[in-house]
Amino acid sequence: MPRTPDDLPWPPPVRRAAVSREELLSPATQFVRDREDYLGQDDDDIGRRISDDQHELFVTCDPADALRQQFDRPHPDFIALHDVGASTSLRLLGALAGAAGARVQRLSIRRQGAGVPLAVLQFVEAPLANGSKLRVYATDVDADSQTRQHIAIVLLARSRLGVLMVGELPPHALTSALQPLQEAIHQGPWPNRDLLLLPLGSATALAAQAANLAGRSSVVLRVTPQASRPNDAWTFISGGWNRVQGQAGGSATLTTDLTQAVPRPPVPLNEAPTQAMDLAPLQGAALRPMPMPVPMPVPGGVRWDQYADRCLRIKGAVSACVFDMHSQRPVAHAGGRPPAERVTAQGVNLLLAMADAGRSLGLGTDVREATVSLAGHHLLLRPVPKHPGIVLHLVIDGNINNATLARMQLERIDTA
Repeated sequence: MPRTPDDLPWPPPVRRAAVSREELLSPATQFVRDREDYLGQDDDDIGRRISDDQHELFVTCDPADALRQQFDRPHPDFIALHDVGASTSLRLLGALAGAAGARVQRLSIRRQGAGVPLAVLQFVEAPLANGSKLRVYATDVDADSQTRQHIAIVLLARSRLGVLMVGELPPHALTSALQPLQEAIHQGPWPNRDLLLLPLGSATALAAQAANLAGRSSVVLRVTPQASRPNDAWTFISGGWNRVQGQAGGSATLTTDLTQAVPRPPVPLNEAPTQAMDLAPLQGAALRPMPMPVPMPVPGGVRWDQYADRCLRIKGAVSACVFDMHSQRPVAHAGGRPPAERVTAQGVNLLLAMADAGRSLGLGTDVREATVSLAGHHLLLRPVPKHPGIVLHLVIDGNINNATLARMQLERIDTA
């Protein structure tokens, strides 16, 4: 019996594909007409939208200070998700966006006059009952450790609702993890007055920690029941937001249904599904020649099915899958088992694990290539050059070909 989205456990964290070297050298920065057009004076959003899922903010100071200045000017309402002994905030953003077939948004903070991002924030936009959008930020920021900690404090302090997603930690470890946040609240300024503690495991030690965390400040802390699934977490978070608004069914309330939390992106006209039509002509209508069908566009203007077929011709290749790291969906597949969906899912998991390892070691998250050698097969993961977010996952029979030779053959195909 197939499982519904409500039955699924926490998915793997959805981290946007690491910025490629080509993207860093040629950032998608746009020239605008004047200062008002760039700053977006008629919009309270932080950062300027440069694509469907990317925003940029140029700064001349520390990224955390720049964000603090941005939040203090229009005073936008938003929710901040903060991990405490867990890595769940990005997973929840991925679940919210994935339920609608949308992408997690990305805000790149860049130095004025330079293209390399100082920090990259991820968020989704949830519609309120009145039609306006509410951003839900994750404090799991792609930046150095000090900048990441400072930005997390700014997001929690300036949010309308801060959510602490607490993992299974012993009491002493939980106290240590909450210490920086407790100091920030006591030192101030701390405009936020509502914090939600959302336990992912046992909540027995959270009540005492909540009292110590708030201290003598005016911050109100509430502890929710355990959230074992993304749907549970969003129910508690959206319910907490609606409670903060003070009116049930008001104009600024959120839906508690995870599948409806993020709107589905509009379907471009050239990608709209074809509709069946009656072959019999209408009575009285003049017969006209049918127009020639327009080929379906593919990402990057490349025939990925042909590319997958060429990769499958590599000696020993048993499965070639091209997938989009952003949407985590297959673009093209050639060969037999494993099927495209399974190859895509495992490829995404491997890339995320390697990016996390590089980040933990302080070596960066840009995964250029990966090879995994199993007992009888080799797995080759290779981002397609000049196509950010598109990755090839090639399965090679280890008894027929070796990983080094297969990689050299793959490089020839990419060069061609």
